[in-house]
Amino acid sequence: MPRIELETSSGRGSFYYNIATPTETSASAIMQAIPTIVLIHPVYTASVIFHLYYANPELRRFNLVSMDLRGHGWTSATVDDSYGSEIVADDVLKLMNTLKIDTCHVAGIATGGSIALQMAVAAPERILSIFMMSPGPQVEPIEGMQGRREIARYWIQARQPDASEADKKAADDAIYGTLQLAYSNIDIPLVRAIRDYSVQKAEENWTGVNLHWIEVLTLKFLDNQPVYTVETLERIRCPVLLVHCTADVVYPKIYAEELLDLFHSANVDASLEIIEGAPHWGSVTHPDETNEMLYNFVIAHCDASNMTPPPNGAESPFLNDLAPYGLLDTDSDLEHSE
Repeated sequence: MPRIELETSSGRGSFYYNIATPTETSASAIMQAIPTIVLIHPVYTASVIFHLYYANPELRRFNLVSMDLRGHGWTSATVDDSYGSEIVADDVLKLMNTLKIDTCHVAGIATGGSIALQMAVAAPERILSIFMMSPGPQVEPIEGMQGRREIARYWIQARQPDASEADKKAADDAIYGTLQLAYSNIDIPLVRAIRDYSVQKAEENWTGVNLHWIEVLTLKFLDNQPVYTVETLERIRCPVLLVHCTADVVYPKIYAEELLDLFHSANVDASLEIIEGAPHWGSVTHPDETNEMLYNFVIAHCDASNMTPPPNGAESPFLNDLAPYGLLDTDSDLEHSE
C-alpha cells in the first residue's frame, strides 16, 4: 500500500493509505463514476481494523479509502498537544484533495466517528453521509478517562530506559486494558491478529522521544474535542447513522441517544441502530451486522446508477499485514460464528 506526503498543521507527514475499487484491492486512484466511503479508524489501532469491510463484496461495490492516522500504523507524522478531531479531519480532507475525492461518505469507529462528524462540520458540501459506530459523549466521562490514563501510565512505565522486569510487564496491563475497552474480552483470531499488529506498531511509534505520544493520542485528543452547539451542527447537510453496540463497556446507549437528540435539535436527519452483543469495536466481532448496516445506509443515500454488481470475491489489502500475526484467510469468514 502506498504512502502520500501531506503538509499538516505540524509539518510535512508521510501517510499510509489504501484505495480499493470493485476491481482492485490496492488501486492508484478511485473510480470516479461510483460513490466513495472514507473509513476512519479509532485510537490504539490502525486501518487494519477495516479488514472485513474490504473483504465484503457488497461494500466493494464502492470505492473504499482508509488512512493510518498520525501516530498509528505505518504513518509517520508529528503530533503535539493541540492534536484533536479538528486537526485529524483536516488531514483527511487534505488526503481527499490529493486523491481527487470531491465528495464521500464517511464511516468512523469510536473516536473515528468524532473525526467524521468534524469533517461534516468543516466541509459540509463534501460529506454525503456519516456512519458513527460507538459514538461517545461530547465530554468524555470520568471513568473512561481514568481507564485511558491507566493504559497510558502502564505503557509509559514499561518503556522507560531503566524499566525493571516488573515494570516491563506493565505493558501487558496496558494491552489487557485496551482489549477490555475495545472488545469486552471477546477472543477470536482477528482480534488477536489486530492486537499483535497494533502492539508492534505502537512499540515502533510510541517509544523513545515519542513515548508521550500515547498520552497525546489517547488523552489530549479527548481533552481537545470541540463541544458542538446546535448552531454548529446545523452546518451538517447529510444524514447521520449512529450505531450503538450493546456490549460496549465504554459508552452506554444513553450517550448515543443524547447525541441523537442534539442532531434532531439541529434538524439533522439522524437515526440510531443497535447491534446486540457487540463490543466497542463491534465491526471486528460482528461483521455481518455491521457490513450490512453500513451498506444499506450508504446505498440509500447515494446515486447507485453507475454501480456494478458485487465482485465474485473481495480480497482485503490487510491480509498480508495480519497474516504474520496468525490470521489465516479462512479466519475472516468465521469471525462472527465463534
